[in-house]
Amino acid sequence: MRATRNFLTSTLAAAIALTLAGSARAEAKEQASGAQSDSAPSTPADASGAGTGPDIALDQLLTLPSDRTYSVERKGGLTRGEWRARYGEVRAEVQKQRAALGETERKMEDVGGGQWSVNPIPGADSDSTRSPIDFQLRNELRRHREELERLERKLRQLDIEADLAGAPEEWRS
Repeated sequence: MRATRNFLTSTLAAAIALTLAGSARAEAKEQASGAQSDSAPSTPADASGAGTGPDIALDQLLTLPSDRTYSVERKGGLTRGEWRARYGEVRAEVQKQRAALGETERKMEDVGGGQWSVNPIPGADSDSTRSPIDFQLRNELRRHREELERLERKLRQLDIEADLAGAPEEWRS
Protein backbone atom coordinates (compact mmCIF):
# COMPACT_ATOMS: atom_id res chain seq x y z
CA MET A 1 0.00 0.00 0.00
CA ARG A 2 2.84 2.37 0.87
CA ALA A 3 4.59 1.55 -2.40
CA THR A 4 1.38 2.26 -4.32
CA ARG A 5 0.96 5.58 -2.53
CA ASN A 6 4.59 6.55 -3.25
CA PHE A 7 4.18 5.56 -6.90
CA LEU A 8 0.99 7.61 -7.23
CA THR A 9 2.57 10.60 -5.52
CA SER A 10 5.62 10.52 -7.78
CA THR A 11 3.44 10.01 -10.86
CA LEU A 12 1.25 12.96 -9.90
CA ALA A 13 4.31 15.15 -9.27
CA ALA A 14 5.72 14.20 -12.67
CA ALA A 15 2.40 14.94 -14.40
CA ILE A 16 2.19 18.35 -12.75
CA ALA A 17 5.79 19.11 -13.71
CA LEU A 18 5.17 18.12 -17.33
CA THR A 19 2.00 20.20 -17.50
CA LEU A 20 3.70 23.25 -16.06
CA ALA A 21 6.72 22.74 -18.31
CA GLY A 22 4.46 22.55 -21.36
CA SER A 23 2.66 25.76 -20.47
CA ALA A 24 5.97 27.48 -19.68
CA ARG A 25 7.36 26.37 -23.04
CA ALA A 26 4.26 27.58 -24.86
CA GLU A 27 4.48 30.97 -23.13
CA ALA A 28 8.20 31.22 -23.87
CA LYS A 29 7.59 30.25 -27.49
CA GLU A 30 4.90 32.93 -27.82
CA GLN A 31 7.22 35.54 -26.34
CA ALA A 32 10.10 34.43 -28.56
CA SER A 33 7.95 34.41 -31.69
CA GLY A 34 6.74 37.90 -30.90
CA ALA A 35 10.30 39.15 -30.43
CA GLN A 36 11.69 37.37 -33.50
CA SER A 37 8.80 37.94 -35.89
CA ASP A 38 10.84 40.41 -37.97
CA SER A 39 14.07 38.41 -38.03
CA ALA A 40 14.78 35.06 -39.67
CA PRO A 41 15.46 32.00 -37.52
CA SER A 42 19.10 31.80 -36.51
CA THR A 43 19.44 28.03 -36.01
CA PRO A 44 18.10 25.04 -37.90
CA ALA A 45 16.27 23.77 -34.82
CA ASP A 46 14.39 27.07 -34.60
CA ALA A 47 13.52 26.86 -38.28
CA SER A 48 11.94 23.42 -37.99
CA GLY A 49 10.01 24.29 -34.81
CA ALA A 50 11.20 21.10 -33.10
CA GLY A 51 13.56 22.80 -30.64
CA THR A 52 13.59 21.87 -27.02
CA GLY A 53 12.71 25.39 -25.95
CA PRO A 54 14.29 27.37 -23.15
CA ASP A 55 15.98 25.64 -20.25
CA ILE A 56 13.70 25.59 -17.24
CA ALA A 57 15.07 25.20 -13.73
CA LEU A 58 13.61 22.49 -11.49
CA ASP A 59 12.50 25.11 -8.96
CA GLN A 60 10.33 26.73 -11.62
CA LEU A 61 8.63 23.41 -12.36
CA LEU A 62 7.77 22.76 -8.73
CA THR A 63 6.18 26.13 -8.01
CA LEU A 64 2.79 27.35 -9.15
CA PRO A 65 2.76 30.33 -11.47
CA SER A 66 2.27 33.56 -9.56
CA ASP A 67 0.16 35.19 -12.26
CA ARG A 68 -2.65 32.65 -11.87
CA THR A 69 -5.17 32.82 -9.07
CA TYR A 70 -6.87 29.80 -7.56
CA SER A 71 -9.95 30.89 -5.71
CA VAL A 72 -11.98 28.99 -3.16
CA GLU A 73 -15.50 30.05 -2.36
CA ARG A 74 -15.52 31.64 1.07
CA LYS A 75 -18.32 33.05 3.18
CA GLY A 76 -17.33 35.09 6.18
CA GLY A 77 -13.70 34.17 5.61
CA LEU A 78 -14.39 30.43 5.91
CA THR A 79 -14.72 27.71 3.29
CA ARG A 80 -17.44 25.08 3.11
CA GLY A 81 -15.27 22.57 4.94
CA GLU A 82 -14.38 25.01 7.70
CA TRP A 83 -18.06 25.88 8.30
CA ARG A 84 -18.94 22.19 8.41
CA ALA A 85 -16.10 21.48 10.82
CA ARG A 86 -17.21 24.23 13.19
CA TYR A 87 -20.81 23.01 13.17
CA GLY A 88 -19.69 19.40 13.50
CA GLU A 89 -17.59 20.12 16.59
CA VAL A 90 -20.40 21.93 18.40
CA ARG A 91 -23.02 19.33 17.45
CA ALA A 92 -20.74 16.50 18.60
CA GLU A 93 -20.27 18.23 21.96
CA VAL A 94 -24.04 18.75 22.29
CA GLN A 95 -24.67 15.09 21.54
CA LYS A 96 -22.02 14.04 24.06
CA GLN A 97 -23.53 16.25 26.78
CA ARG A 98 -27.05 14.94 26.09
CA ALA A 99 -25.79 11.37 26.43
CA ALA A 100 -23.99 12.22 29.68
CA LEU A 101 -27.11 13.96 31.01
CA GLY A 102 -29.25 10.93 30.18
CA GLU A 103 -26.77 8.61 31.87
CA THR A 104 -26.72 10.77 35.01
CA GLU A 105 -30.53 10.84 35.08
CA ARG A 106 -30.59 7.03 34.86
CA LYS A 107 -28.11 6.80 37.74
CA MET A 108 -30.28 9.18 39.74
CA GLU A 109 -33.33 6.97 39.23
CA ASP A 110 -31.35 3.85 40.17
CA VAL A 111 -30.18 5.41 43.43
CA GLY A 112 -33.76 6.30 44.29
CA GLY A 113 -33.33 10.01 44.10
CA GLY A 114 -35.82 10.33 41.31
CA GLN A 115 -38.99 12.38 41.47
CA TRP A 116 -40.68 10.05 43.96
CA SER A 117 -38.99 8.77 47.07
CA VAL A 118 -40.54 6.73 49.83
CA ASN A 119 -39.63 7.24 53.46
CA PRO A 120 -39.11 3.88 55.16
CA ILE A 121 -40.12 5.29 58.54
CA PRO A 122 -43.65 6.72 58.59
CA GLY A 123 -43.83 10.22 60.02
CA ALA A 124 -40.08 10.82 59.82
CA ASP A 125 -38.66 13.62 57.74
CA SER A 126 -37.34 12.36 54.42
CA ASP A 127 -34.39 14.45 53.37
CA SER A 128 -32.99 12.74 50.29
CA THR A 129 -30.84 15.73 49.35
CA ARG A 130 -28.50 14.95 52.27
CA SER A 131 -27.28 11.67 50.82
CA PRO A 132 -23.70 12.06 49.51
CA ILE A 133 -24.37 10.01 46.34
CA ASP A 134 -27.58 11.90 45.67
CA PHE A 135 -25.80 15.22 46.21
CA GLN A 136 -23.03 14.31 43.76
CA LEU A 137 -25.53 13.17 41.14
CA ARG A 138 -27.60 16.34 41.53
CA ASN A 139 -24.46 18.47 41.07
CA GLU A 140 -23.51 16.40 38.04
CA LEU A 141 -27.01 16.87 36.59
CA ARG A 142 -26.77 20.60 37.13
CA ARG A 143 -23.33 20.76 35.45
CA HIS A 144 -24.52 18.76 32.45
CA ARG A 145 -27.61 20.95 32.05
CA GLU A 146 -25.56 24.15 32.27
CA GLU A 147 -23.04 22.82 29.75
CA LEU A 148 -25.84 21.77 27.41
CA GLU A 149 -27.38 25.25 27.63
CA ARG A 150 -23.97 26.82 26.92
CA LEU A 151 -23.45 24.60 23.87
CA GLU A 152 -26.93 25.34 22.53
CA ARG A 153 -26.20 29.07 22.89
CA LYS A 154 -22.93 28.51 21.04
CA LEU A 155 -24.82 26.74 18.25
CA ARG A 156 -27.31 29.64 18.01
CA GLN A 157 -24.41 32.12 17.87
CA LEU A 158 -22.82 30.07 15.11
CA ASP A 159 -26.13 30.16 13.21
CA ILE A 160 -26.24 33.93 13.54
CA GLU A 161 -22.62 34.23 12.40
CA ALA A 162 -23.33 32.00 9.39
CA ASP A 163 -26.46 34.02 8.52
CA LEU A 164 -24.49 37.26 8.61
CA ALA A 165 -21.70 35.74 6.51
CA GLY A 166 -24.22 34.43 3.96
CA ALA A 167 -23.17 30.78 4.36
CA PRO A 168 -25.67 28.48 2.64
CA GLU A 169 -27.66 25.92 4.66
CA GLU A 170 -25.82 22.98 3.09
CA TRP A 171 -22.54 24.31 4.55
CA ARG A 172 -23.97 24.00 8.06
CA SER A 173 -24.66 20.26 8.07
